[in-house]
Amino acid sequence: MSEMSYLEAKKLTLEDYEDFIEDEGFSPSQAIAATFEDSVLMMKKSHKVYVSVMINLSILSLNKNFIPDYLLERQESLSKLEDLNEEEQLAYELDINTLNRLLSNQNFEIDKDEEYRLRVNMLLE
Repeated sequence: MSEMSYLEAKKLTLEDYEDFIEDEGFSPSQAIAATFEDSVLMMKKSHKVYVSVMINLSILSLNKNFIPDYLLERQESLSKLEDLNEEEQLAYELDINTLNRLLSNQNFEIDKDEEYRLRVNMLLE
């Protein structure tokens, strides 16, 4: 089985998030956390998936004017993805630019939840 691509991981992340909003009636904050937890196993198996999920969940939350502390604190440590095909590279660069623009606008609140942040740390170990 080949590794999931950046674009496949992005698509799954967006679909999962939308499903939690539309089908489960979750708030954006709840949907971000649920999507994150659904993605943990895939993220632990692939750095490309990890980066895709972290970037795209951050963009989704920032578009709603918040970002969970566990996503924000990992932004600086996300290493640059390499060895992407042309289509993936374009999408990745667009996502990075969007994320950086949203972060630099500083038009968001940081959702702080120490207990959940510890849970995230445990899940990603």
